[in-house]
Amino acid sequence: MEEKKKVPDEKEKKKRRKQLHRVLKSHPEFELTLDMQTGIRHVLGMEQGGVRVDDTNRPPRLEDFDEQMKIDFPAAGSTREPFTSPHSSRDFKFKTYAPKIFRRIRERFGISTIEFITSICGNFEYLSFKTNSKSGQFFFYSYDKRYMLKTMTNAECKLLLKILPSYYQHVMKNPNTLLCRFYGMHRVRPAGRLRAFHFLIMESVFNTDLEINQIFDLKGSKVNRFAKRGESVFKDIDFLENNFSFQLNNDTATKLKNVITKDAEFLKEQQLMDYSLLVGIHYKDGKKKQIEYVQDRRRRLKDKKEKKAEMNPVGVPKKYNIISEPKKANVKIDDQHGNTNASIDPIAIDDQHPVDEKRAKSSASISNIDLKAVSTRKKSQSVQPAHHGGLQSVNPNGTPGNQIYYIGIIDILTEYGVTKGIEHFVSSIYKDGNWISCVPAGEYGNRFEDFLCSRIEAYESNSTRAEKKTRKVSAGSAASSSSRRPEQTAQSESKP
Repeated sequence: MEEKKKVPDEKEKKKRRKQLHRVLKSHPEFELTLDMQTGIRHVLGMEQGGVRVDDTNRPPRLEDFDEQMKIDFPAAGSTREPFTSPHSSRDFKFKTYAPKIFRRIRERFGISTIEFITSICGNFEYLSFKTNSKSGQFFFYSYDKRYMLKTMTNAECKLLLKILPSYYQHVMKNPNTLLCRFYGMHRVRPAGRLRAFHFLIMESVFNTDLEINQIFDLKGSKVNRFAKRGESVFKDIDFLENNFSFQLNNDTATKLKNVITKDAEFLKEQQLMDYSLLVGIHYKDGKKKQIEYVQDRRRRLKDKKEKKAEMNPVGVPKKYNIISEPKKANVKIDDQHGNTNASIDPIAIDDQHPVDEKRAKSSASISNIDLKAVSTRKKSQSVQPAHHGGLQSVNPNGTPGNQIYYIGIIDILTEYGVTKGIEHFVSSIYKDGNWISCVPAGEYGNRFEDFLCSRIEAYESNSTRAEKKTRKVSAGSAASSSSRRPEQTAQSESKP
């Protein structure tokens, strides 16, 4: 008999849709990505070739933030300045924003122009993927998955230009920032298309060769913040109800809280909201922690309540209800196996079991990581590059843990204005205004900071304990040697 072909279920279909696909000629946005690469390669090549020289040793000027450069790219090439080479696409126009500022930001994080061109504009296809975004924007990865290219709305483009001076100042002063790192903003207007495409180049939070086993998107909100059955990105309620937390050593926990506080202050000052902390977890042994979907949990609790209601008939006093709880020895109840007086476990209505604190705190911890600032000429010693680009966890006993964390604050280009104010007012009528996602920027930032810092637990790693022990021994030996010197001096003086 011939074997029947297995029909892929919904989970497999969703998994396939979320996989990265090469943008080949058959892809509907192949021409757009080709125009992106051609324009970026030309602009960065002008910088690298010395056509547009920028003295990075001097402070940036105000006009550098407003600088815009427009270039026409005819298919046959241009024989007038700025000269362009022939290309296989149709005619298009390209525009770049604040190129000197974004170059300084790239250098701040140790990215050279040649390295950037190779990743973004090499002779490789981009990788596309579908997301749950309601904005309808396109998302592409560079071939090495280090950088992400995302199309933007006109409002997002104007907002970034508005906050760019403050953003530049923040990332230059705080190289450990968790804010998404913007490395370039451009616009493509293909011939024959009605709209122009603004797009942003940023560094991927999951820039690693390791597999990301679980992903969380955390905002600090509790209203409808849970993943639906089959979704791969979990949210705040899933994070809380499944007892996830960031377990770090003492020094790293303190430094990470300081980074979160500084980033939240910047976002509040710029009146930004609706951002989130993207968290990716890699499990070394490949055995990820099981997460129960909220719908499954509610159904399980409902079934248990109904089962208990059946065991406690309505209208029968509890002292006479021998079915639910036999208390006398002469009352015999046979279980389904025929055993008499079998013990019946009580059924909890809320299904809350006592949690062992030692077991709850053993999920993860993070090794000691140096967060000190570095100069613009050197690579940044940020909060993340310690272990495969992520944070290595350690257990409460100080040994290396099973988890590696990748974290970053994303989607920061939403301003709390009149439209969001109306949305907050309407949503507050039907739901708790303190926990909905759309709240004023100051309240959003405070809630975001409090939520993340409350999920950080501090432990002492073995390396820290060893350092303290070494310091204690060296201090004791130094004290003993210093105490011996006066005695030796006194003895030498007493001799004739």
